[in-house]
Amino acid sequence: MRIGDWINRKRHNRGYGVQSPSAFFFVTQVLRERLPYYAYTTLDKVARECGVSTKLMRELFRITNHHNPASCIAVSSTAAACAMALAKPSAKTLHIGSTATDTAAEIFNICNCTQQQGNAPQLLEATLGNAPLGMLYIGRCPHREETVATAMRHANANSIIVIEGIHRDSATLKWWEQLVADKQTIITYDMYSCGILLFNKERIKQHYTLKL
Repeated sequence: MRIGDWINRKRHNRGYGVQSPSAFFFVTQVLRERLPYYAYTTLDKVARECGVSTKLMRELFRITNHHNPASCIAVSSTAAACAMALAKPSAKTLHIGSTATDTAAEIFNICNCTQQQGNAPQLLEATLGNAPLGMLYIGRCPHREETVATAMRHANANSIIVIEGIHRDSATLKWWEQLVADKQTIITYDMYSCGILLFNKERIKQHYTLKL
């Protein structure tokens, strides 16, 4: 991590330096919330089975719970699909990716989550049709840039996109920085392990670099 990145993360740690009330609430009461949730035990089991961070999946669970999307889509992340489905079982959830683990399959069956395999941008476009994007989580799929571009065509003020591994290499980081600078993205969060894009044009464009 570069020294400048560390300074920015230190400045916004625990919400310090975040002046927007809604952003401050999101950082302190959602991203940094430490209360236990009923679903954490099951979610942690799925995360371990999938070899992903339990911390990141718990954060995604809380983000979904807070954002309350009408629909959720996870691309190339079984654990993310489970996190969103457990947080909002009433929402229609789609997992685009490989075969789920036994535990994940049970969650999918209980929580109204379906699964498809194939080209992510094409499946995303076919799934959304004329509907707005709800919540989208993108793992390390081979068509991430095209998938995000497809999703952003359907984004509105209530849409949210979470992108995993934005710091994994210089090319991915450059792409992320382009998304942050894009006129369509309004509020953006760099959590190092993932990035968050929000699109509410009633708010002032702002980027936050967090240490969580």
